[in-house]
Amino acid sequence: MEQLAAISAAPSTLNQHETAAIERKAQEFEAIMLAELLKPMFETAKTPSLFGGDGAEQSIFGAMLQEKYAEAMAARGGVGIADQVKAALIDIQAQGPYGASNGEGHIS
Repeated sequence: MEQLAAISAAPSTLNQHETAAIERKAQEFEAIMLAELLKPMFETAKTPSLFGGDGAEQSIFGAMLQEKYAEAMAARGGVGIADQVKAALIDIQAQGPYGASNGEGHIS
């Protein structure tokens, strides 16, 4: 948490577009991580045969549902992974391509 406070207090050399791209990528990363954490729950949950059972359709729908749940969780703040990833990406961007803080080499 101290890293987040230090980075957000430091002057940023990133423009608004770069910051928004970093936030988006960090949130996408958190959604992927949450989907992986949800996977065991979906694999062990059994659907009653009245609702389609455990056929191929159920496994495809279950994977899509798992992905959407993870995206919704990440969009609403998730578990804090995106904040840490965002802080690390901003720090990396600020260092530039060779570790110097020269403002070059930004990824958008």
